[in-house]
Amino acid sequence: MVARKMLAAYFTSWIVVLWVSFPSLNVGGATWRVVGTYTSWAFIIALYAVPSIFVYGILVSSLVELAAKKLKLAGFMEWAVSGCIHVILGFSFGLIFQSSLFSIMGGAAAVLFFSIDMMIPQTLPLFRWRKYVTLITAPLLLFGVIVSALYLSAPPKPPFTPNDAVSFATSGSGSTIDWFPKRVGITKRQIEGYEVERETAVVETGVKEQYLVYFIESWRKGEEVGEHRMIYEVTRGTMGAKGSEGTEPPYQRSS
Repeated sequence: MVARKMLAAYFTSWIVVLWVSFPSLNVGGATWRVVGTYTSWAFIIALYAVPSIFVYGILVSSLVELAAKKLKLAGFMEWAVSGCIHVILGFSFGLIFQSSLFSIMGGAAAVLFFSIDMMIPQTLPLFRWRKYVTLITAPLLLFGVIVSALYLSAPPKPPFTPNDAVSFATSGSGSTIDWFPKRVGITKRQIEGYEVERETAVVETGVKEQYLVYFIESWRKGEEVGEHRMIYEVTRGTMGAKGSEGTEPPYQRSS
């Protein structure tokens, strides 16, 4: 019985993952990130669905089957009573997380689990070992086909340019970077009698799609001059501080 339940849980898990992740499919992808988006979504679904089906599903189904045997149910009555109890307990799974979505998914997964569990004793004897292996690997192959189709249909990844690096570095808020230009260039203003220039600059590092973005602040007041630099290393999707140079401005900074 346990082996049959494990097999039912395996197929149910795959069906749930492929079914729930289906809305995120975008064959002919509008973005080069489509493969990562789909696989990430499928992984998140599997992270919740697989343990729930293998632990909660197998436990519930085994207890229901044992109870049906104790009550000596057989034939259609066994199918009807067991199926209803599976669905009810599947829906009740959502109560654990107080989520109606989890209840709906739990009920649907319970129907799948019960149906597959009942079909296994009838269908597996019809398969020879080679077809049995093919049946087991079919969900994994289907997932591979989906990912391959997304990869082949997705547009090529665009280059990560110096302007992209500056845009990424200045995209946040709530830091001193907010005071500098959002693109390569210089702004000028007066603060407490100081002539202040703030410059955003970018240089290539020699590593593909890796740049150093500089935020340079210089000031002058009579004979008093100074400069302060903040340096960041920027690649696609990541940014790290590479230190700073110079002295802090003598005036109260503002935007």
